[in-house]
Amino acid sequence: MRGSALRKVLVIDDDRNIATTLAVYLEDKGLEVLLARSASEGVQLFRREVPDIVILDMKLPDGSGLEVLKEIVATSPGTQVVMITAYATIETAVQAVKIGAFDYLPKPFVPGQLDLILERLKRFQSLELEVAALKGLFSDGGFLTRNKKMRRLLNTAKLAAESSATVLITGESGTGKGLLARLIHDWSPRTSGPFVTVDCAALQENLLESDLFGHVKGSFTGATHDKTGKLKLAAGGTAFLDEISEVPLPVQGKLLRFLQDREYERVGDPQPQTVDVRVIAATNRDLEEMVRHGDFREDLFFRLNVVELFLPPLRERPEDIPILSDFYLKRSARVNAKAVSGIATETMQLLQLYPWPGNVRELVNTIERGVILSQEPVLGIASLPPHIANYKISAGSAEPFENLAEMEKRHIQNVILHSPSLEEAAKRLGIDPATLWRKRKKYSLD
Repeated sequence: MRGSALRKVLVIDDDRNIATTLAVYLEDKGLEVLLARSASEGVQLFRREVPDIVILDMKLPDGSGLEVLKEIVATSPGTQVVMITAYATIETAVQAVKIGAFDYLPKPFVPGQLDLILERLKRFQSLELEVAALKGLFSDGGFLTRNKKMRRLLNTAKLAAESSATVLITGESGTGKGLLARLIHDWSPRTSGPFVTVDCAALQENLLESDLFGHVKGSFTGATHDKTGKLKLAAGGTAFLDEISEVPLPVQGKLLRFLQDREYERVGDPQPQTVDVRVIAATNRDLEEMVRHGDFREDLFFRLNVVELFLPPLRERPEDIPILSDFYLKRSARVNAKAVSGIATETMQLLQLYPWPGNVRELVNTIERGVILSQEPVLGIASLPPHIANYKISAGSAEPFENLAEMEKRHIQNVILHSPSLEEAAKRLGIDPATLWRKRKKYSLD
């Protein structure tokens, strides 16, 4: 079935009363109805009009409905066929379904039976459209993308998952760093082990140290009992250190020791502990810049950055905005029991124009809000948050303002282009060649 709704129905039945009754009933439901009273007329109308649904009598004056069914299935597999007959038997029903009929109704039937079939057809169409929308996408673990950089990134993540290497995931807030960390765990040999998240930005220094490594009773005020640290809880699995940039310098040193030797000490306990755990870290900040300012240990940065995965912001993946919007709209409509089946053209144009500073997380929240508030079958601009609904590109600018990362990428690309060598480019940029190599990798500058 094409489009976003059932629109056109072809009724092929030689019984004038039944055909007329069906036509009136279906037209009351807003459907366009075509009538044919023979197999030959029905096939001719079908080929010309290609309807969404065919209601087909099993026995026709010039042939078998099963033969017409075969013709329809061979010509347009997306058209759904409902068979009706006064000669109902299990054998003919099974035969029709095997050939490709969607459902089967015996004569006489009541409107309620047809209502159920139409409702099932709508649900089936919704699922069919969702599957069609996912064709050609890289959709592992919820990352729906047609973007080449994202596909390369996810393939690299799969390769990294097979090892025990520490992974550093970078990117702006809302790009899906936590989801990617979970995927790496699920793709890894440690998938049967625990996946434990440590929010490094949520706790003060002494509490973060305790959260990571654990503590013994009485080691500080409020330590009324022994506590097992998150690293120990993640034994045999993966510890995900979210917002690693927020770890205070004293705790950075202890974390470095753990990454080097797999040893640590609980707060208040000098006895070394060991644990087998894979570490994945994530940050939305530039750790190299923090290293230059003395806010992050360089040796810890190198220990964390064995494999770096940079998640590009949504504004650099404009081809993904329609497929993500459509996917999350359908999911939200199902969850919230809302009859919103599509996105208006002008709304989609605005969604692709808006720069999405909150990235995919902001897009998902926007779509969900829109579905909940929408009173129309398609999502209109009025259902979007005001700051998005009223968004306009600044006058005299062809595109939204670049952020610092985009400016840096463009500047590095320009310097490389006008330098005789990468060593000279690094010198002109005021960075060492190793940093330039990492920047080129981060921004996919070949």
